[in-house]
Amino acid sequence: MKLRNNVNLLTFICKSPIEDDGDPDIGTWTYVFNTYFKDDNWYSATWLFTECYLYRRIHSMFARTKHWNDYDPFFRQKEDTFKASYNAIIEIAKRIDELVYIPKLHADNEEINSGRIIFHELVRISLWGNSTDLSLLTNLSYEDINKLQDMGTKKLEELEKNILVNDLEKAWNYISEHRNSRIDIILDNAGFELYGDLVLSDWLIQSGYAKEIYFHAKKIPWFVSDTTPNDFNWILQTLQSEDFFLSASEIEKSFLKKFSNRLQYYIDNSQLILTSDYFWTSPYSYWHLAEQAPNLYADLCKSNLVIFKGDLNYRKLVYDCNWETTTPFKDAIGPLASMKGSPPILTLRTCKADVVVGLEEGTEVRLTANEKDWMYSGKYAVIQFNIGNK
Repeated sequence: MKLRNNVNLLTFICKSPIEDDGDPDIGTWTYVFNTYFKDDNWYSATWLFTECYLYRRIHSMFARTKHWNDYDPFFRQKEDTFKASYNAIIEIAKRIDELVYIPKLHADNEEINSGRIIFHELVRISLWGNSTDLSLLTNLSYEDINKLQDMGTKKLEELEKNILVNDLEKAWNYISEHRNSRIDIILDNAGFELYGDLVLSDWLIQSGYAKEIYFHAKKIPWFVSDTTPNDFNWILQTLQSEDFFLSASEIEKSFLKKFSNRLQYYIDNSQLILTSDYFWTSPYSYWHLAEQAPNLYADLCKSNLVIFKGDLNYRKLVYDCNWETTTPFKDAIGPLASMKGSPPILTLRTCKADVVVGLEEGTEVRLTANEKDWMYSGKYAVIQFNIGNK
């Protein structure tokens, strides 16, 4: 009976437009609802719209209150999950402190640029950090979370075979040829994944591959674990805190402080810029970016590389359509590949929904034969790059 009542409630909610809560995006939501989904319900509306609508409505419930209008109902979960990531956080803090000061490797009397090796490893950490997605993982223990976030080099090498499309070398060649430029990251999860994004950014700036990095956060609490400006500011404060990781040694705390001090320096010197826009929490796919958020699109076109993180961003990039899995990534992202001025795009996504493109012929058949849930289990990933149309 309880399950039936919950389903009936969701069906009722999704037949109602969102009440005006004072946020500037309410007109967009009202228009889309009345134009495309007025006669739909939880079962008949498109799944991407339904999911986004649910989280926007949750925000509206708080936004219309007097004392809870800026409350994040998911913050405590994000905080607890970050605390449970302690082992991986400390280990990576130690490693990044060493990596930012390693300019070259030498072998057989030939000088080899270490940048490619480090870039590959840090991007893979940023990719698999998406394994912790609180909207999908609702009841994990600390031990379970640590298993998900075991980011040792050996583990990363084992996971390499689960990257179904790997354009990392293409991305590296592009970045190494366009040093000291602007990079944008469309953020996904807060907590450990955001930490991995900050680690990658630290190295990119220190190594001269980026002169400035823009972090694009969600305006409102979104899909449980997505990064908001408050989450971004909180993680910086936490890395400086003496009390958050109580079991950390003084040496371990020093690594965290050195890392957070570098981040604060970047922020103070406009090398790391936090921004947010209501488009990222709109009902529209990213095919509509230029028409629905022209100023945002024009700004992204100034970037030398736009990195889209995570499953939801990927789904919105490819319009969440039922593409053939062999459809080229360039075709699936539509205007973001073909419009004049569109920037280069790199997507880092662990697969958690039944849409994926760019696979080789036969991959879908092979995986489906052994793992029916391969598209959405989080076990597999794609790293896909498109050069843009500048």
